[in-house]
Amino acid sequence: MSLTSRELNYLVWRYLQESGYDLSAYALDQASLCSQYETTSNRDIIKEIKPGCLVNLIQKGILFSIAQEEVVAGEVREQPEETEGRLSLLNALVHDHLKTVDPEDKRFLLKSELNGTEETDNMEGIEHNTKQEEEQDKDIEQAIEFTTKIISPVINFPSSLTCDWHPTTKVFAYGKNDGTAVINAISEDKIIESVVLNHSNLLEDDDENDVNIVSWSPQGNLIVTGGINGELRAWSPDGKLKNIANIISEDVNSNPTIIINLYWSSSGQYLISIDSKNQISLWDGNTLSLIKQLKDTTEIPTTTPSSYIATCSWLNEDKFALTTCKNNIKIHDIVPSPIFGTIEVQPIGVLSGHENVISLMKFNNNSKLLATCSDFDYSVKIWRGSKGATTTEECLDINIGDVKHQSPIISLEWIKDDNLLSISMDGILNVWNSTSGKNLKHCQLFKPENFTIEQEDFLDNVVLVFDAVVSPNGKYLAVGDDYCRITVWDISLEGPKELIGCLAMYTAEIPQKKQQQEEEQEQEQQANGNINPGNVGICDLKWDNESKCVIGSFNGLESVIVSLE
Repeated sequence: MSLTSRELNYLVWRYLQESGYDLSAYALDQASLCSQYETTSNRDIIKEIKPGCLVNLIQKGILFSIAQEEVVAGEVREQPEETEGRLSLLNALVHDHLKTVDPEDKRFLLKSELNGTEETDNMEGIEHNTKQEEEQDKDIEQAIEFTTKIISPVINFPSSLTCDWHPTTKVFAYGKNDGTAVINAISEDKIIESVVLNHSNLLEDDDENDVNIVSWSPQGNLIVTGGINGELRAWSPDGKLKNIANIISEDVNSNPTIIINLYWSSSGQYLISIDSKNQISLWDGNTLSLIKQLKDTTEIPTTTPSSYIATCSWLNEDKFALTTCKNNIKIHDIVPSPIFGTIEVQPIGVLSGHENVISLMKFNNNSKLLATCSDFDYSVKIWRGSKGATTTEECLDINIGDVKHQSPIISLEWIKDDNLLSISMDGILNVWNSTSGKNLKHCQLFKPENFTIEQEDFLDNVVLVFDAVVSPNGKYLAVGDDYCRITVWDISLEGPKELIGCLAMYTAEIPQKKQQQEEEQEQEQQANGNINPGNVGICDLKWDNESKCVIGSFNGLESVIVSLE
């Protein structure tokens, strides 16, 4: 007996109607048109479908699986109370798995009966497995060969706060603290053309406006800049202004909001912005026209942490996930309205499992897995679905055991073979298997074994990671630290688990006078119990589309482009 998908949809539709779930039945019919199965040609079949038909078929399937098991295995019929425990959905689902496991156990017993005692064969098997594991460990522990190169910038450009590469060409843009952004075209490691984008503060007649966001659309046909005055501007690639968007707060006397992050959909059709007051806005990615503003309905001003900032991740072109102040993940769907041509955003599910504020989310387009982490308890979770269930069984908690992170997680990235890479501020790198949660790589980046050159600073001081980004080809990792260094690492899983090779290193040149001022300022801050950083440091890192060059935006120093070639 077999069922077509159309017949199954019809049976489910009938079951929903019989159970009183009229709304669900209506939704299923709208999506699958299953009611159209009731045609004249199917009249004889419809007559035979009695109430409870779907449940009847499922029960018959469970009984059939038990009967098949007894016939194939030649089992003796059990007592009624024993058989009753096996007549369940769970037993039917795991039946095939158990059937493949049992013969293996029986073959092992037959082998021990033929070749000697069970104890002897078990010992031989243990010795054989031990030898195999030793050989595998020996192969893994074999040191990898690499060379750490000291590299110099191929291009220097002024101090900047943020940067971004064009997705397909050798063009990059950066934002400055003087109210401007700059688009540069490069050729043969030289800037051949530049366009200045003026992002001054028009509302307050003030030229000072730090440009803290520069973001190319995925298609490269638009670049969006954001200032600390909460204003977004859309530009064409040749620097022509296309639109200005400003989120006006309800309280006109309040401080302006700062755009914290922008999130593009995969095609660039939509853009989501999140500001410092957790105002979430959905924009048209082609025109920067506001589509809808979203509000966290679970937010309570008296209980929501002041440091809480929502984060977002696109799941597909018209579906995205947003974190809430209740430490949940809410899934939203973008639905075009057929009546007025407008667009509606509807919540369709909630994922719960985190106990503290979620700081990062990354979605894997290949495996359809969602990774999240929290800076409060350093938990890292992998979610296996987004259908709206609210149980913690949907997520895999991986940051556990001796290899767990014990400081804020700076970067969460999907790499090859659907493995998950995480880096914490103290320089600990972990690579996790997304299926089992097994730790595949665990090492401290800044230790002498990871370099082929001497680095005394790494031995005597704690190095803090400020930024980390994986190359588009998934082979390299660029890291920016508090010593104004950019390091590039080979993140393949070859070699020992606790070793990762540093391939290249760039150290920014800090003028002696400025360095002395920074050291004096740091000593004064430490004496006063204030550990706020100075005005010099790395702000942003970005790879080009060919995974050959890295931009490093530095505040208070010259920004650079470094190359692996």
